[in-house]
This record gives sequence, structure tokens and C-alpha cells, in this order.
Amino acid sequence: MRVNFSKGSTQSEAQLQSPPLSPSSPYCQIRFHFHISAESAGSLRVLMQQAGGSEAILWSRSHSTVSHWSPEHLPLGLHQQPYKVLFSGMNNAAASHVVAVDDISFLNCEKSYQPPALASFGCSFEDGLCAWVQGAEDQLDWLSGAGPTQTSNTGPAGDHTSSKGKYLYIESSSPSIKGDSAQLKSSLLPPAGEKGYCFSFWYHMFGATVGSLKMFLQTSDPLEKTLVWQKSGNQGDEWLQVQSHVNLQKVHQVVLEAAVGGEAGDIAIDDISLSPGACPVSDLCDFEDGSCNWEQQAASDSEWIRHQGYTHNPYTGPESDHTTSTPTGHYFYLPSSSTDRAGQKAAMFSPLYPADKGSCVQLWYHMYGKGMGTLNVYQQSEDGKEALIFSQTGDQGLLWRFARASLLPRLHPYRIVVEGVKAGPTQEGDMAIDDVQLTDNQCPPRGFCDFEDTMCSWSNLGEGVDQGDWLHGSGGSPNPHTGPSVDHTTNSTQGHYVYVDSFVGEWGVSSFLVSDVLQPSTRGHCLTFWYHMFGNHVGTLRVYINNRKMQAGGDEVGLLKWTETGNKGEKWQMANVSVTHDEAFWFVFVYQRGRMAGGDVALDDITIIPGSCYTEPSIDHSDNKGISSYL
Repeated sequence: MRVNFSKGSTQSEAQLQSPPLSPSSPYCQIRFHFHISAESAGSLRVLMQQAGGSEAILWSRSHSTVSHWSPEHLPLGLHQQPYKVLFSGMNNAAASHVVAVDDISFLNCEKSYQPPALASFGCSFEDGLCAWVQGAEDQLDWLSGAGPTQTSNTGPAGDHTSSKGKYLYIESSSPSIKGDSAQLKSSLLPPAGEKGYCFSFWYHMFGATVGSLKMFLQTSDPLEKTLVWQKSGNQGDEWLQVQSHVNLQKVHQVVLEAAVGGEAGDIAIDDISLSPGACPVSDLCDFEDGSCNWEQQAASDSEWIRHQGYTHNPYTGPESDHTTSTPTGHYFYLPSSSTDRAGQKAAMFSPLYPADKGSCVQLWYHMYGKGMGTLNVYQQSEDGKEALIFSQTGDQGLLWRFARASLLPRLHPYRIVVEGVKAGPTQEGDMAIDDVQLTDNQCPPRGFCDFEDTMCSWSNLGEGVDQGDWLHGSGGSPNPHTGPSVDHTTNSTQGHYVYVDSFVGEWGVSSFLVSDVLQPSTRGHCLTFWYHMFGNHVGTLRVYINNRKMQAGGDEVGLLKWTETGNKGEKWQMANVSVTHDEAFWFVFVYQRGRMAGGDVALDDITIIPGSCYTEPSIDHSDNKGISSYL
């Protein structure tokens, strides 16, 4: 069935109405194909008409379809009385266009219908989409892939299941544009039940301009959509697992939505599974299902609170947790108030760990606000003796930061203690922790990063400030005649470093890599790093320092401390920068691309230690160009 709206037509709407439909099960769906011409100036809507005559809009689409015919599965839900479904083609008379529908059918609408077991909704995508369907309210479709994606230096090298099978991905290069999205929807799932179920999938988000991947739970009665997990930006060249404990007590769908961030931003998913009950216990404590047996210290002056979303005070605290990056995720925080006293403490302690468990503790912390105090992490023996293994003080910016600390040798069981120390009366000092984990791998020394397993505490900047991420790499650059062939730490193709992909972005665009906030020291600080600048079109690498006062006063770039430009040969070179500062500050590496591709720049083995370096670099202060604010 099609409607031709001619230019200048006075007809505003055409309707296609179903006969009265029998009462239906909660799992009832309508399936149809539709087409909206590319030059369309109208829209297609699906409405439901109840027995009493009231109407509700279920679905609407106003832009052209991705392919000639697009399929859609639309939940209709439980109906106790007969009802009707209407298709409505709308016209704004500005241009000629065509709206068409075909192959209308109804699925699982019998009152006696019962869904299959949860496990049947899993999928490895080796043989199609299984019980999953493409969304139709988006601009892109998920594509089936095997091996590398079409765009170089982004996407996986193979699937997660076997490295030789298939996965789903979105293609970020042209004709896709920034902001385009693709949805993948499950069939209608039953209420989660008393113990809920574990929804698990693997994702891959690697590239200089990766967009976002989100997981929603969507109900049909009423029609509500809740964000339960999301990630954005480059997450490294590896498959990562998400496990979400679903407790929704309504018929619902899971929706996975990926959005394009730029031309080098392919996003892939694989190996979806659903299993009854909570997700398997892991060494990671994300506080999603409780406190992981962490307890408040009885002698504390105040308490840490398990929380979701914003904290109650303005201008402080996180907007969401670290695990899910959503307002529904959980974390622990220590609230601040106008009645706080300087030095007032609150502590939480972990369960007792065996002496042979763990070499390194890692966690994510959030310390944003002008009145921020101090976060301390201790290793505590069974008899209560404590050793300080990590400490951070003051405002660290509006973001979750990564910390890890080496555990001391021990012969007996021990605990980890997290302590917040308040700076005084203020409502701008909420501090938070999330995702605490013990690992058996050794921590690198404090202030040192060799990038072998993570980015340590160095952060890429998002939110549109920079135009491409620093990437975690190893071996030779995927781009010809540029970049390192080995890392500096191990001098091998297995070792890791960070680099900027010069084939992404235009001349002059910049990528930022930002350190932790550092406290002032009378001895100053020494930044030492190894850099690699090889290629015919290498741009400029700069090192700045900045602080809150300079930034608040309009000096967005801070002080230039070091700069290097152009091709320096196929070798790693060392540089160091001495700084003295009487306020808390941070380092920023900024790489500005050259005129053409072929200018990858890499960094490795970055060290920041108190004290002066042996030599001072010379710089041209006229190069202190403005760059937009980043913290």
C-alpha cells in the first residue's frame, strides 16, 4: 500500500486502518515493511485505537529509509478488549514524496503464548541475527562482519567467539556521518522474575573518533525506555565484556544502540547471552548489587553512602557511576555539608583477603568541587595496623579518574580501607569511589606509565574539545612510512605505547592527553617521556601545564613548557620538563596534525616525579597558541 503526495497537494493525511483485532498477549508485536522516499517532506506514523475510540501514537518516522524497504517490529502489548491499528501518512505539501507499507503481520499475539527459555535469545551472529531485529527509527543498519572492517585503524581484527567467525558492527566512514545511529532490538522478553537474569555481551570500540554504545531496557506498556549502560570514545583494540543484572518486572526489550563519532569509529558487538539469576561473581566490586561485603568503619565521624545519579549538592560529585556511565548505576560517595569539620573522617573497609591474594589494588575515584578534601587508601593488617598506599587531595575535575597502588608484602590476611578526610564546612566536597578490584599483576611505580596494560591515569579528552583520541598501540603503525615499529619499554612488537592516527582529521586538529592533577611541591616536578616523530608530514607536539586559576581567568591553554615539530627520524627520543608551581596543576600533551597524512606521533614511558630534572629544555614562547578548555 502506498500514498503519493504531489507537490502542493492540500491532502494532509492518508490513513490505513486495521479491522478490529482480538485481545492479545503481553508479547504481541506487529511486523511490517515500510518505505519513505529520499526527498520525503512528510512522515509515517503507527497509532493504536482503543475500543472507546481514544488513540495513542506508537511509532513515528520522518526521514527516508536506509534501504528500499525497511522492516520494523513494533510491540503492541497486552490488550483485554478489541482494538485497531492505524497507519498514518502525513504531508506538509512542500515537496512530492512517497510513503508505503507492505507485508503487515502479527507475532505472538495469542492469549496463550508463552516465550521460550531465556537462553534462546542469545546470539553469536554466526548465522544471522537469531531472535534480534534491526531498529527502524535510526539512520544505519548493523552489518555482519568477519575479519577486519573496511576502515583501517578501527574496528576488530576478528570476532570474539573464535577470531574467525562473524560479529555485528556499524561502519563509521562515508556515507555515515557523525551522529548517525543503529539499533538492535531483542524480542519481547518476560518479566525478570525474583532473581532477575544476567544479560551479557562483548563489545569492541577502537579508533580515534569512536562515538557511543548504549544499552536500554524498553517496556511497551507503558512505552518507556531506560538507559542502563553506556560507553563512549576509544576503549582500546580489544573485546570487552558487559554484564548487566536485569531485574525489570515487566515484559520488555533490550535495545543496543551505537552512534557514529567520526570516520574512524567502527563499533562492534558479539556473543550475546542471557542466563537466569545474578551475574557471576568477579573480583571487580562495582556496587551494582550491593556493597560487595564492604562495611563502614564504626569509629568514623560520618558515612559513605551507596548512591545513583547526581549527588544532592550542586557543583560537586559525579553525574553517574563509572561502571555503567548512567544515572541508574551505583557508586559510594561521602557527602559534604556546611556542618563538616576540617579533618573529619569516614572510612570503609573491604572483606578480609587471604595473604596470597593480590599484588595491586585499583579503583576509580571522583573528586570534583572547590571544597574537596583528601582520599586515602590503606592496607590494614588483621590486628588493625595501617599502611598508606595511595592518597589524593583537592579538586580533580569533573570526571572519574583511575588509581592503583602496590600492595605491601604480608604473611597474614589483610583488608583494604578507603578513607575520606573532609577539608572543612562546605557543600562542594562530595567524593566518590567505584569499581574496586584486586589484581595479581604488579602495579607500575606511582607516577610512571609504560602503557603495557592500560593508559594508567592519563586521560583522553572527549566532549568535542579535541578532534581525535590518543590510541593504545603495539608493533608497527597501520599507516605506511610513519610511526614506531616497536615500543620503547620492551623494544619489541609486543610492547605498547600511545599514538595519534594521522590519517584521521584535517591539518591543524589537535589531540589531548591529560595527566592527573598534581599537588605543588617546593622541589618542583620533573616530567620525563620518550617520543617518536617519524613521517614526511609530522605536525607539532607540545607539553603544557595548566591549573584552575589560569583556566578560570580565561587562559585556556596554560603555559607552554616544551615543543617539537617535524620528522625526527625512525627512533625513540627522550625529553624532560622541569616545572615549579605553587598551586595544584596538570600536564597536557597536545599533538597538532601536519598538512597531510603520514605523521603519526607516539609517546611511551612517561614519568612524573618530585624534584627538578637535570636539564631544562629551550622553548619558543611565541608558540603559546590558544587551545580550547579541557578540564
